[in-house]
Amino acid sequence: MIAFGHALRRAGSWLGLLGLLVLAGQARAEPAMTPLILGFYLPGIRDANPTDIRASLQLWVEEIAKPYRLQGEARMYDDMRVLYRDAMQNRVDLVIAPAMELTETFRPEELTQGFSARRRGSDEGLALIVQKSSGLSQFRDLRGKHVLRLSNDRLGQIFLETQCQRETASPCSKLFNLAEEKRDVQSIHRVFFGQADAALVSLGTLHAASELNPQIGARLRVLLEWKAQSLAFGMMTVRSDPAYRDLLLRSAMQASQTVRGVQILELFKTDYMVRAGISDVQPFWNLYHEYQDLTHRKAASRK
Repeated sequence: MIAFGHALRRAGSWLGLLGLLVLAGQARAEPAMTPLILGFYLPGIRDANPTDIRASLQLWVEEIAKPYRLQGEARMYDDMRVLYRDAMQNRVDLVIAPAMELTETFRPEELTQGFSARRRGSDEGLALIVQKSSGLSQFRDLRGKHVLRLSNDRLGQIFLETQCQRETASPCSKLFNLAEEKRDVQSIHRVFFGQADAALVSLGTLHAASELNPQIGARLRVLLEWKAQSLAFGMMTVRSDPAYRDLLLRSAMQASQTVRGVQILELFKTDYMVRAGISDVQPFWNLYHEYQDLTHRKAASRK
């Protein structure tokens, strides 16, 4: 149950974001407006039944939209390329996805304003953790060590590979013994019990684990940290209806004050919403471009 709780917190920002954005969209909607379509990248949620997710999200949209006689639809996507196509063909008004998948797929000039969900008292981003007693003080010290990262996590993969190329001009596969875990909390526990030398985890999960077990904070330390406003965003595209952009900007910040909004916040362990612009997503584009430059440079040097 503890591991599931941590996973739900990590997925919660995306689910809470979707629920609150739908809620915000309905709060001041006019019946004459065209349907509001939200495109959600389903692989962004971990440790939850996809069938349950699809049913729940659509039910929320219909339940919230009914009193306002507004059509609302939550569309689930398994392929970011298909989501991109529909967004750029004006079939989707709002794109909800993990930040790295979003920035790999969209260019800055293709997106406008949006939102992200936050938790009080916890930064968002990544942390490379080690035991305080390990003697490891810099990234290069990980040479030959056992390092963990989250499986099927594009941000973690790109971040770690960028560090390896930047610090040692070598891929991570040659620098240390890299393994994957299905949940960040598993990686934290393995470092805590000395079963791994280091792990790349989310700052939010590390904070939650330390709150539940203060010994984690006492025994582990952060070797490397990378912060961002959020690990996932809901962004309007330049093709989206301008009326919906204004609607969401006006009402989303008040969504958590409604009964339904509070219920969604509590369900998905999300505390509040913040506005997001291109500058908030820019660190992910910067990281991705550095990753591309380093890997392409390495490939060119082998020719």
